[in-house]
Amino acid sequence: MNYKIKREGPLLLILIIPFIVGAVLYPHLPEQVPIHWNVYGEADGYGSKLFGTFFLPLLNVGMYILFIVLPKIDPRRDNYLNFSNAYLIIRYALHLFFVLIFALTIAVSFGYPVQIGKWITAAAAIMFIIIGLSMRNVKHNYFVGFKYPWTLANEEVWIRTHRLGAVLMAAGGLIALIGAVFTDGIVMFVILMVGLLLPAIVTAVYSYVIYKRIVR
Repeated sequence: MNYKIKREGPLLLILIIPFIVGAVLYPHLPEQVPIHWNVYGEADGYGSKLFGTFFLPLLNVGMYILFIVLPKIDPRRDNYLNFSNAYLIIRYALHLFFVLIFALTIAVSFGYPVQIGKWITAAAAIMFIIIGLSMRNVKHNYFVGFKYPWTLANEEVWIRTHRLGAVLMAAGGLIALIGAVFTDGIVMFVILMVGLLLPAIVTAVYSYVIYKRIVR
């Protein structure tokens, strides 16, 4: 029990803090809160104060429940014990990313001059690096990892795919982070998309090729 509290306690605290902050600041927020920004970091979509304050914290709670429930119904649920640390790191990375977006939204709502495009791009890149480095340790399952039909069908393909995919994800995240630091606007967005999408494409093609070789 203490082991579970030690692992889940900080995550639960991460989930609760935005609700407390939102409740305290809610009376002081404007009636319309920015909820979407274009590639130049300019707000181009607004929502109600209630939605803008509590949607992201609620979404984070929904993700937490999903991360708890899905492994329990995964046909390969026993494998989660073999990559529990990697799974926990992935969960932390995603939850902290959404907390950061929540904090940025609140800051912008109060009129602080936040370069939100750079912050979100850099945060997404760092999250990609962390998840990428964790992918190497993810074992065969139906919920986390590079879940192509051929990786699910063959464990050797799964292992080799995740060895390469982990490196490519981390490298792509690093490229996106460099883009966030040294570029802006549409260039930064293009670098982000290349850094996030190209590793997935290359990994998928590589995975399919080695699957065909193994099948033959």
